[in-house]
Amino acid sequence: MVKCKICGKEFETDRQLHAHLKAHKMRVIEYYQSQYPRHDKHDDTIIKFKTKDQYFACDFNSRTNLKKWIKSAPKEEAKDYCKKLLIDRKEKKNLEYAPTQVELRTLLIPPIQCYNELFGDYYDLCAELGFKSNYYNFEKVITGSDKNKSGAKIYIDTREKKPLRFEGIDTEVRTLKFGDYAFSDEEASCKCYIERKSVSDFIGTLSGGYDRFCREIERAEQADAGFVILVEEMLSRCLSFNYLPQVYKKGTKVTPEYLFHNVRKLGQTYPFIQFLFVKGRVQASETVKKIFTSGCAFKSVDLQLAYDTKKL
Repeated sequence: MVKCKICGKEFETDRQLHAHLKAHKMRVIEYYQSQYPRHDKHDDTIIKFKTKDQYFACDFNSRTNLKKWIKSAPKEEAKDYCKKLLIDRKEKKNLEYAPTQVELRTLLIPPIQCYNELFGDYYDLCAELGFKSNYYNFEKVITGSDKNKSGAKIYIDTREKKPLRFEGIDTEVRTLKFGDYAFSDEEASCKCYIERKSVSDFIGTLSGGYDRFCREIERAEQADAGFVILVEEMLSRCLSFNYLPQVYKKGTKVTPEYLFHNVRKLGQTYPFIQFLFVKGRVQASETVKKIFTSGCAFKSVDLQLAYDTKKL
Protein backbone atom coordinates (compact mmCIF):
# COMPACT_ATOMS: atom_id res chain seq x y z
CA MET A 1 0.00 0.00 0.00
CA VAL A 2 1.12 3.58 -0.70
CA LYS A 3 -0.25 6.60 1.14
CA CYS A 4 -0.78 10.09 -0.20
CA LYS A 5 1.27 12.38 2.01
CA ILE A 6 -1.11 15.26 1.34
CA CYS A 7 -4.45 13.76 2.42
CA GLY A 8 -3.49 10.38 3.87
CA LYS A 9 -5.57 8.32 1.45
CA GLU A 10 -4.10 4.88 0.68
CA PHE A 11 -3.70 3.16 -2.68
CA GLU A 12 -2.60 -0.28 -3.80
CA THR A 13 -0.20 0.94 -6.49
CA ASP A 14 1.92 3.97 -7.34
CA ARG A 15 -0.08 4.33 -10.53
CA GLN A 16 -3.29 4.81 -8.55
CA LEU A 17 -1.57 7.34 -6.31
CA HIS A 18 -0.26 9.25 -9.31
CA ALA A 19 -3.73 9.42 -10.85
CA HIS A 20 -5.12 10.63 -7.51
CA LEU A 21 -2.71 13.59 -7.49
CA LYS A 22 -4.93 15.32 -10.06
CA ALA A 23 -7.41 15.87 -7.21
CA HIS A 24 -4.74 17.99 -5.55
CA LYS A 25 -3.97 19.75 -8.86
CA MET A 26 -0.41 18.51 -8.56
CA ARG A 27 1.90 16.85 -11.05
CA VAL A 28 3.82 13.71 -10.09
CA ILE A 29 7.14 15.55 -10.21
CA GLU A 30 5.84 18.29 -7.89
CA TYR A 31 4.50 15.72 -5.44
CA TYR A 32 7.77 13.86 -4.97
CA GLN A 33 9.99 16.94 -4.98
CA SER A 34 7.82 18.70 -2.36
CA GLN A 35 6.90 15.74 -0.17
CA TYR A 36 10.18 13.82 -0.49
CA PRO A 37 12.80 16.50 -1.23
CA ARG A 38 16.16 15.10 -2.31
CA HIS A 39 19.18 17.23 -3.19
CA ASP A 40 22.32 16.85 -5.30
CA LYS A 41 25.23 16.02 -3.00
CA HIS A 42 27.49 18.44 -4.90
CA ASP A 43 25.50 21.66 -5.35
CA ASP A 44 22.36 20.99 -3.25
CA THR A 45 19.97 21.53 -6.17
CA ILE A 46 16.77 19.49 -6.12
CA ILE A 47 17.14 16.08 -7.80
CA LYS A 48 15.47 16.05 -11.20
CA PHE A 49 12.52 13.68 -11.45
CA LYS A 50 12.10 11.20 -14.31
CA THR A 51 10.69 8.15 -12.53
CA LYS A 52 10.12 7.28 -8.88
CA ASP A 53 12.87 4.65 -8.88
CA GLN A 54 15.33 7.02 -10.55
CA TYR A 55 14.46 9.86 -8.18
CA PHE A 56 15.12 7.88 -5.01
CA ALA A 57 18.23 6.20 -6.45
CA CYS A 58 20.02 9.36 -7.65
CA ASP A 59 22.32 11.49 -5.51
CA PHE A 60 23.46 13.73 -8.37
CA ASN A 61 21.86 15.47 -11.32
CA SER A 62 24.79 14.85 -13.66
CA ARG A 63 28.02 12.93 -14.07
CA THR A 64 29.83 16.27 -13.88
CA ASN A 65 28.47 16.89 -10.38
CA LEU A 66 29.34 13.33 -9.37
CA LYS A 67 32.95 13.80 -10.50
CA LYS A 68 33.23 17.19 -8.78
CA TRP A 69 31.91 15.78 -5.51
CA ILE A 70 34.33 12.84 -5.59
CA LYS A 71 37.25 15.24 -6.05
CA SER A 72 36.11 17.56 -3.26
CA ALA A 73 34.93 14.99 -0.69
CA PRO A 74 37.28 13.42 1.87
CA LYS A 75 38.91 10.41 0.21
CA GLU A 76 37.50 7.82 2.63
CA GLU A 77 33.99 9.23 2.21
CA ALA A 78 34.37 9.13 -1.58
CA LYS A 79 35.67 5.56 -1.41
CA ASP A 80 32.79 4.41 0.79
CA TYR A 81 30.25 6.02 -1.53
CA CYS A 82 31.75 4.60 -4.74
CA LYS A 83 32.07 1.16 -3.20
CA LYS A 84 28.45 1.28 -2.08
CA LEU A 85 27.35 2.11 -5.64
CA LEU A 86 28.82 -1.19 -6.85
CA ILE A 87 27.41 -3.16 -3.92
CA ASP A 88 23.92 -1.72 -4.41
CA ARG A 89 23.97 -2.40 -8.14
CA LYS A 90 25.17 -5.97 -7.62
CA GLU A 91 22.38 -6.66 -5.15
CA LYS A 92 19.63 -4.82 -7.03
CA LYS A 93 20.41 -6.37 -10.42
CA ASN A 94 21.82 -9.66 -9.10
CA LEU A 95 24.96 -9.08 -11.17
CA GLU A 96 27.54 -11.82 -11.64
CA TYR A 97 30.18 -9.94 -13.65
CA ALA A 98 32.03 -6.73 -12.82
CA PRO A 99 30.41 -3.78 -14.61
CA THR A 100 32.32 -2.77 -17.74
CA GLN A 101 33.37 0.74 -18.67
CA VAL A 102 30.33 1.05 -20.94
CA GLU A 103 28.02 -0.11 -18.14
CA LEU A 104 29.47 2.39 -15.66
CA ARG A 105 29.49 5.29 -18.10
CA THR A 106 25.82 4.76 -18.97
CA LEU A 107 24.83 5.04 -15.30
CA LEU A 108 25.49 7.65 -12.61
CA ILE A 109 28.49 5.66 -11.43
CA PRO A 110 32.14 6.74 -11.78
CA PRO A 111 34.17 5.22 -14.67
CA ILE A 112 36.86 2.62 -14.06
CA GLN A 113 39.63 5.27 -14.10
CA CYS A 114 38.07 6.88 -11.02
CA TYR A 115 37.93 3.55 -9.17
CA ASN A 116 41.57 2.93 -10.05
CA GLU A 117 42.52 6.31 -8.59
CA LEU A 118 40.60 5.66 -5.37
CA PHE A 119 41.30 1.97 -4.82
CA GLY A 120 44.39 1.19 -6.89
CA ASP A 121 42.80 -1.61 -8.94
CA TYR A 122 39.16 -1.70 -9.97
CA TYR A 123 39.18 -5.42 -10.68
CA ASP A 124 40.68 -6.29 -7.29
CA LEU A 125 37.88 -4.27 -5.68
CA CYS A 126 35.27 -6.07 -7.78
CA ALA A 127 36.73 -9.46 -6.80
CA GLU A 128 36.53 -8.40 -3.16
CA LEU A 129 32.85 -7.56 -3.67
CA GLY A 130 32.14 -10.95 -5.25
CA PHE A 131 32.11 -10.05 -8.94
CA LYS A 132 33.63 -12.19 -11.68
CA SER A 133 35.68 -10.41 -14.34
CA ASN A 134 37.22 -11.29 -17.68
CA TYR A 135 39.52 -8.28 -17.72
CA TYR A 136 42.51 -6.79 -15.92
CA ASN A 137 44.19 -3.38 -15.63
CA PHE A 138 46.78 -2.85 -18.32
CA GLU A 139 49.50 -0.36 -19.17
CA LYS A 140 50.55 -1.18 -22.73
CA VAL A 141 49.09 0.59 -25.75
CA ILE A 142 47.19 -1.74 -28.08
CA THR A 143 48.71 -0.88 -31.43
CA GLY A 144 48.32 -4.07 -33.41
CA SER A 145 50.98 -5.34 -35.78
CA ASP A 146 52.27 -2.98 -38.48
CA LYS A 147 53.31 -5.91 -40.61
CA ASN A 148 50.96 -8.71 -41.49
CA LYS A 149 53.52 -11.53 -41.41
CA SER A 150 50.99 -14.31 -41.86
CA GLY A 151 49.47 -12.75 -44.98
CA ALA A 152 46.05 -12.96 -43.34
CA LYS A 153 43.19 -10.80 -44.58
CA ILE A 154 40.09 -9.20 -43.18
CA TYR A 155 36.83 -10.84 -44.25
CA ILE A 156 33.93 -8.48 -44.93
CA ASP A 157 30.41 -9.87 -44.86
CA THR A 158 28.48 -9.75 -48.14
CA ARG A 159 25.60 -7.94 -46.42
CA GLU A 160 27.79 -5.04 -45.29
CA LYS A 161 26.36 -2.10 -47.28
CA LYS A 162 29.01 0.51 -46.42
CA PRO A 163 32.16 -1.49 -45.66
CA LEU A 164 35.06 0.11 -43.85
CA ARG A 165 38.32 0.62 -45.72
CA PHE A 166 41.60 -0.80 -44.41
CA GLU A 167 45.07 0.35 -45.34
CA GLY A 168 47.96 -2.09 -45.46
CA ILE A 169 45.92 -5.26 -45.24
CA ASP A 170 44.03 -7.29 -47.84
CA THR A 171 40.30 -7.83 -47.62
CA GLU A 172 37.89 -10.38 -49.05
CA VAL A 173 34.10 -10.26 -49.28
CA ARG A 174 32.43 -13.45 -48.11
CA THR A 175 29.37 -14.62 -46.21
CA LEU A 176 29.83 -14.63 -42.43
CA LYS A 177 27.47 -16.49 -40.11
CA PHE A 178 27.53 -13.54 -37.72
CA GLY A 179 29.21 -10.16 -37.49
CA ASP A 180 30.41 -7.93 -40.32
CA TYR A 181 34.19 -8.45 -40.09
CA ALA A 182 36.43 -11.39 -39.24
CA PHE A 183 40.11 -12.24 -39.58
CA SER A 184 41.19 -15.08 -41.82
CA ASP A 185 43.78 -16.19 -39.23
CA GLU A 186 41.42 -17.26 -36.46
CA GLU A 187 44.25 -18.37 -34.20
CA ALA A 188 45.91 -14.94 -34.36
CA SER A 189 42.63 -13.16 -33.58
CA CYS A 190 41.18 -15.76 -31.15
CA LYS A 191 38.15 -16.07 -33.44
CA CYS A 192 37.17 -12.44 -32.98
CA TYR A 193 34.20 -11.17 -35.00
CA ILE A 194 33.22 -7.52 -35.18
CA GLU A 195 29.75 -6.13 -35.79
CA ARG A 196 29.87 -2.56 -37.13
CA LYS A 197 27.05 -0.16 -36.36
CA SER A 198 26.23 3.36 -37.41
CA VAL A 199 24.24 5.28 -34.79
CA SER A 200 21.01 4.58 -36.70
CA ASP A 201 21.87 0.87 -36.94
CA PHE A 202 22.67 0.83 -33.23
CA ILE A 203 19.31 2.39 -32.31
CA GLY A 204 17.37 -0.02 -34.51
CA THR A 205 19.28 -3.11 -33.40
CA LEU A 206 18.99 -2.43 -29.67
CA SER A 207 15.29 -1.65 -29.90
CA GLY A 208 13.14 -3.31 -32.57
CA GLY A 209 15.91 -5.67 -33.66
CA TYR A 210 16.85 -6.77 -30.14
CA ASP A 211 15.58 -10.37 -30.30
CA ARG A 212 17.16 -10.99 -33.70
CA PHE A 213 20.44 -9.56 -32.44
CA CYS A 214 20.34 -11.89 -29.44
CA ARG A 215 20.09 -14.82 -31.83
CA GLU A 216 23.14 -13.53 -33.71
CA ILE A 217 25.10 -13.28 -30.46
CA GLU A 218 24.04 -16.82 -29.58
CA ARG A 219 25.39 -18.08 -32.90
CA ALA A 220 28.72 -16.49 -32.03
CA GLU A 221 28.58 -18.12 -28.60
CA GLN A 222 27.93 -21.54 -30.11
CA ALA A 223 30.95 -21.06 -32.37
CA ASP A 224 33.09 -20.14 -29.34
CA ALA A 225 33.91 -16.79 -30.97
CA GLY A 226 34.67 -13.39 -29.52
CA PHE A 227 32.18 -10.70 -30.47
CA VAL A 228 32.73 -6.93 -30.51
CA ILE A 229 29.93 -4.49 -31.34
CA LEU A 230 31.70 -1.44 -32.74
CA VAL A 231 29.63 1.76 -32.97
CA GLU A 232 30.86 4.60 -35.19
CA GLU A 233 30.09 7.33 -32.68
CA MET A 234 31.34 8.49 -29.30
CA LEU A 235 29.54 7.01 -26.30
CA SER A 236 28.74 10.47 -24.91
CA ARG A 237 26.86 11.37 -28.11
CA CYS A 238 25.05 8.03 -28.27
CA LEU A 239 23.85 8.63 -24.71
CA SER A 240 22.04 11.71 -26.02
CA PHE A 241 21.14 10.45 -29.50
CA ASN A 242 17.66 11.95 -29.12
CA TYR A 243 19.34 15.33 -29.65
CA LEU A 244 20.99 14.24 -32.89
CA PRO A 245 18.50 15.29 -35.63
CA GLN A 246 20.36 13.38 -38.34
CA VAL A 247 19.60 10.05 -36.66
CA TYR A 248 16.59 10.68 -34.43
CA LYS A 249 13.29 10.87 -36.27
CA LYS A 250 10.47 12.95 -34.83
CA GLY A 251 7.95 10.76 -33.08
CA THR A 252 10.43 8.02 -32.25
CA LYS A 253 9.60 6.55 -28.86
CA VAL A 254 12.92 4.84 -28.17
CA THR A 255 14.92 6.61 -25.46
CA PRO A 256 18.63 6.43 -24.60
CA GLU A 257 17.66 5.00 -21.19
CA TYR A 258 15.81 2.10 -22.83
CA LEU A 259 18.56 1.47 -25.35
CA PHE A 260 21.39 1.37 -22.83
CA HIS A 261 19.37 -0.76 -20.46
CA ASN A 262 19.47 -3.34 -23.27
CA VAL A 263 23.21 -2.77 -23.78
CA ARG A 264 23.91 -3.45 -20.09
CA LYS A 265 21.60 -6.46 -20.09
CA LEU A 266 23.39 -8.00 -23.08
CA GLY A 267 26.79 -7.41 -21.49
CA GLN A 268 25.80 -9.29 -18.36
CA THR A 269 23.91 -12.06 -20.18
CA TYR A 270 26.70 -12.67 -22.71
CA PRO A 271 29.96 -11.72 -20.94
CA PHE A 272 32.06 -12.71 -23.98
CA ILE A 273 30.78 -9.71 -25.99
CA GLN A 274 31.98 -6.12 -25.81
CA PHE A 275 30.44 -2.83 -26.91
CA LEU A 276 32.92 -0.24 -28.15
CA PHE A 277 32.08 3.34 -29.17
CA VAL A 278 34.63 5.28 -31.26
CA LYS A 279 34.72 8.59 -33.10
CA GLY A 280 33.69 8.01 -36.71
CA ARG A 281 34.50 5.61 -39.53
CA VAL A 282 38.21 6.35 -39.78
CA GLN A 283 38.78 5.39 -36.16
CA ALA A 284 36.44 2.44 -36.59
CA SER A 285 38.64 1.12 -39.44
CA GLU A 286 41.82 1.61 -37.44
CA THR A 287 40.28 -0.06 -34.42
CA VAL A 288 39.13 -3.14 -36.37
CA LYS A 289 42.65 -3.64 -37.70
CA LYS A 290 44.22 -3.17 -34.26
CA ILE A 291 41.87 -5.67 -32.63
CA PHE A 292 42.49 -8.34 -35.27
CA THR A 293 46.28 -7.95 -35.23
CA SER A 294 46.93 -7.33 -31.52
CA GLY A 295 47.41 -10.93 -30.44
CA CYS A 296 43.99 -11.57 -28.87
CA ALA A 297 44.25 -8.56 -26.52
CA PHE A 298 40.51 -7.97 -26.84
CA LYS A 299 39.79 -11.04 -24.70
CA SER A 300 41.45 -9.69 -21.55
CA VAL A 301 41.07 -5.93 -21.93
CA ASP A 302 37.99 -3.75 -21.55
CA LEU A 303 38.11 -2.17 -25.00
CA GLN A 304 36.07 0.93 -24.09
CA LEU A 305 38.40 1.61 -21.17
CA ALA A 306 41.39 1.15 -23.49
CA TYR A 307 39.88 3.58 -25.98
CA ASP A 308 38.90 6.13 -23.32
CA THR A 309 42.44 6.12 -21.88
CA LYS A 310 44.03 6.35 -25.35
CA LYS A 311 45.56 2.87 -25.14
CA LEU A 312 43.58 1.68 -28.17
